[in-house]
Amino acid sequence: MTTSQKNEIERATGALHRRDGVIVIPTDTTYGVICRLDYPDAIERIYELKGRDRSKPLIILGSDPASLLRWATGDLRLAVELAERFWPGPLTLVVRATELVPGAILAGGKTVGLRMPRHEAALALLARTKNGSVASTSANLSGAGAPRTKSEVESCLGDKVDYILPDSGQAPAGNESTIIDVSATEPKLLRVGALSEETLMSAVNEIVRR
Repeated sequence: MTTSQKNEIERATGALHRRDGVIVIPTDTTYGVICRLDYPDAIERIYELKGRDRSKPLIILGSDPASLLRWATGDLRLAVELAERFWPGPLTLVVRATELVPGAILAGGKTVGLRMPRHEAALALLARTKNGSVASTSANLSGAGAPRTKSEVESCLGDKVDYILPDSGQAPAGNESTIIDVSATEPKLLRVGALSEETLMSAVNEIVRR
């Protein structure tokens, strides 16, 4: 990572640590808007700037599996093994949330999505946050397509966020993450994205059969 890239991460980190700080970062899939999990004002601001329905939860992005799985409870065998295979990468695991997860991101539910992106700059920034984790959702206005470039982010959210971290040469692929709910006895595929259904379900079936 170059000195310039490190300086960008420093500036992004500073903006994120404001009490209502909201910034945008690139990931391996699309750009995401993020804030600290322990800052209620910042979480509320994400909903407001996106025009997001309060019934829709946010997810948690993290710098490593241990940082992420601390937010999960219940039988985590499947979640742990899928994380070992596909993190960092374009897989979001929906798990039962512990009492540590802020209610503001759960939208009245009892589960939370977890993901570790395969993106050097994003992971470097996440590692600098409390517990290596942030609240996140796609960096777009509610109902619009997920942004694939910094210019797309600037056109819809540029004046509403505190900082936009450049992709630093590793641009998002443009395809959203695949989502699987592993919070119940039977895993449920919720969205097919960058990780193929065949690859994911093959791994799930292999783990479940053991």
